[in-house]
Order: sequence, then structure tokens, then C-alpha cells
Amino acid sequence: MRKTIAFIGAGILTATVAACGGGSQAAGKDKTLTLAESVTATPWDLAKASMGPEAQYYQPVYDTLIRLNTKGEPTPNLATSWSYDKSQTTLTLKLRKGIKFTDGTPLDADAVKQSLLHTKSGTASAAGEIQDITGVNVVDAQTVAVRLSHPTAALLPALGQVSGMIVSPKALESPRTPVGSGPYKLDTAATTAGQTYTYVRNAGYWNAKAFPYDKVVIKFLADPTARTNALLSGQLDGATLSLNRVKTVKGRGLNVVTYQPGDIEGLYIWDRAGKKVPALGKLKVRQALNHAFDKDALIKSAKTGLGTPTTQLFAKTEDGYRAELNDTYSYDPAKAKKLLAEAGYPNGFSVTLPDLSANFPQEQAALDQSLKDIGIKVKLDTLPTDQIFSAMLSGKYAMSYFKLGAPTAWDKVQLELTKKSTWNPFKYDDPKADDLITRIGNATGATREALFEELNTYVVDQAWNAPWSVLANAYATAKDVKVTPQPGTQYPPIYNYAPAN
Repeated sequence: MRKTIAFIGAGILTATVAACGGGSQAAGKDKTLTLAESVTATPWDLAKASMGPEAQYYQPVYDTLIRLNTKGEPTPNLATSWSYDKSQTTLTLKLRKGIKFTDGTPLDADAVKQSLLHTKSGTASAAGEIQDITGVNVVDAQTVAVRLSHPTAALLPALGQVSGMIVSPKALESPRTPVGSGPYKLDTAATTAGQTYTYVRNAGYWNAKAFPYDKVVIKFLADPTARTNALLSGQLDGATLSLNRVKTVKGRGLNVVTYQPGDIEGLYIWDRAGKKVPALGKLKVRQALNHAFDKDALIKSAKTGLGTPTTQLFAKTEDGYRAELNDTYSYDPAKAKKLLAEAGYPNGFSVTLPDLSANFPQEQAALDQSLKDIGIKVKLDTLPTDQIFSAMLSGKYAMSYFKLGAPTAWDKVQLELTKKSTWNPFKYDDPKADDLITRIGNATGATREALFEELNTYVVDQAWNAPWSVLANAYATAKDVKVTPQPGTQYPPIYNYAPAN
């Protein structure tokens, strides 16, 4: 089974901050780790939580049942061991003894049951990760049995991320501040919601040695230039980095790691039935869009050569990936125009796109120009960046630039390819795809892999999207901070940071 542990790459729509303000000493000197996030924090209520970069806000306070190591493999954490029954539909976990939430409440099987079912009750992506759970049984105080509707390889990875975070029962419904059992507590006096979040040590944490910093500060900085400047001036100890700034930042002596999180970027076609833009309901039109982009040139110019051209939603390390599918659509504007004409649109059509150039100037420019080159008339809609995200989810736009990743291939399916998927704003429904998805959910081993490949082939042939590339990511840290990137993860988990010396 192929696997990746990428966080959802939906964190592209954020407000711009002109300068970082504040700052900290280097982490190795004052035991404070100061990081920047490109997205704002989502609510502390995990039923409303997302699986994207926002996870870094949760990690200091909410511990997970399982810890994913740097290879993406599940290892013990709050759960010390686990096993499946013969049908692979019940996962029994043994819990670590003596753990308490920071409000003094014991972390026992009943607390785990309440937390998992509460998270599952929501509609955001963290809830979507564990929708296959049908119930949770308390076997005894330290043993919990999680029941599933069908076998799934996605559960263990999910329990190592936001979906597997455990919250105190007293703070489940409407937490004003987070109450967990993690290595840190939120310092409300030093926190400004939407701007800066400060976490101080949880003195009772069972694994304090794994977290060498006494304090963690996370600042919201959407503007990539502001993040880079803050790194270079010593106000930050870690942040994501625009690929075109890697050489500059390395030249200043900072540490930079590059890796592929498994996110797929490109033109995402939301209105595949043509409800808003009738042309998109035509297969040949969607296929034409796939011939419109010079992916190699785009990777070279916008990504400094860091990235891999693709036509499929799944990355190389994921279930369903087929290398030969990447030859399905070549860069061929003439063929694109021919397909448009055959579909009844010899003069193209008009479409309104969200303007994402504030955060993705080169990508937005390439998208606009490539569409215009095949005769499609583009109108850019400029909204406040904090409104674009909700506008996209509401179905305001028929298609847009986007990047998407998820913990596993199954999670990508759940995120975009089903009628109930979060990133299926027009609730597009395809009976053949539905059947394949149902069969995948009930299959294991080689049968499951074959079905995944069949689904992937169908989605590519039907041109559900027009992917460009498997993204590379760059992350920079101060000279005295080292970080280990986790395969498929946009933002390294906080337990992967340590003093360099």
C-alpha cells in the first residue's frame, strides 16, 4: 500500500499581513520556538476543525492517539498498542495510564469515546477523516474499541492527526480555550486571536523530553515576503518559504529543507456538470483545458524547477497512482482549440475566476494567460482574501487555481470525489465513480489497489480537473533550529523541531 501523510493543501486563501511585528530570540537561546503560519486558526472545537496547515495551532495542546513518525508510520502515543479483529472492522486501542487533561480530568476510554464521536459529528475535514467510524465502545478504563463500517487503511493515519486529537470532555461543546493533554497549554494572556498564539509548557506532560522548547509562539503571517523578512531579521525561527527565495535565504546562513508534500496544484474544475458554466459540462471542453498548460515551463518559472508534472490527483507514493496516466494530456493549444470547437465552442466561452494573485501571482498569471491562449475569456473576481475561501465552497466559482493534498489517497477521494466531499461545492455526482469508491471502501490488498487505479484512470479520462504538478515545498529555520520534514506534510509537526546543537 502506498501512503503519504500530507495535510490538506487548502490553506491558500488568507489575509495579507504587511509586517510580522513582535518577534523572539533564537529558539536555542531562550527556549522559545517562534513559527509563522500562512493561515488563520480555525475554531478550537474539533468538530469544526480542518486538516490543513491549521493543525499546527492544535498540536501544542491536543495530543493524538497515535504518533506518525517521520516515515509516516503509526507509533504509540496516547495509545500504547492497538489491533484489528479478523474482519478489520474493529480497532482496539490500549491507552496510556495516568494521563490527565490540563483541567485535571483523567484521559480514559470514556473521554476518548466522547472526543472521537464529537469530532465525527462535524462537517469539516477533520470530521470527514473518520466518517467510517460507526461507534466507539468502552471496554474498560484503558481500552477502547473503534467500530468501522468497512475495512479502511485510512483510520490509523487519521488517528495520528487532527481527527485523532483528544479533548477534555468538559471542553467539547463550546471551548473558549483549548483543553487537552498535550505538551503545552495556551497562554491566553499572551495570545491575540487571529494574530499570535502563545503556548507554555504543560508541567504534567508524560513525554516532555520530546519537546525541547519551554514556549511555542505561532504568528499568522499570510504574506510570503513578510515571512521571509521576519526569518531573515531573526523574528521567526521557522516558516514556509516561497521557492524563489530559497537561494537567498540559504545564502544568509539559514537552514532550508525542500520536500514534496504530495499536494497537487493546477486548475480544479468544480462545475463538472455545467450548472454555472454550461461549457464545463462537456467532456471535450474539460479535456481541452488539460491541453492548455505548459507544465514544464510553469514549473521552471514559478517553481524554480522544483516540482513534477502530473495529470492525476494522486502522487507517486499514493494508492492508485499510474505513471502512464501522465501521458494522457500533452501541452497542445491547437488541440485544445479543436476540442473546444468540436464541443460547440469554436470561439471559447467566458468564465469568472477568483483572483488569487496576492498569494500566487505567477500561478494566477499562468492560468489566466493559458486560458486566454485557447480562446477562453477570463474575468477575475477580486474579493477580500478572507472571503474567497467561503465563496469557493459556496459554489461562486465554476473553476479556479487550487492545490490539494490529504493524508492518504482514500482521504483525497473523500475530500473531493464524492457527492458529500468538502471540495465538491457543486455536489457533482457520477454513478461509475460512486460505485468504484464504494468498492474501494470495502476492499483490501491488491483488489483495493486495482480499484484505486481504475478510479484514478476514470477521473483522468473524464478530465475532472486539469492538474499541473506535484508540488515541492520549502521550509526555513533559524541557524540554531533544525527541523525534520515529514513526507507528505506541508508544515512539519511541532515534535519535529529541535535545537540545532
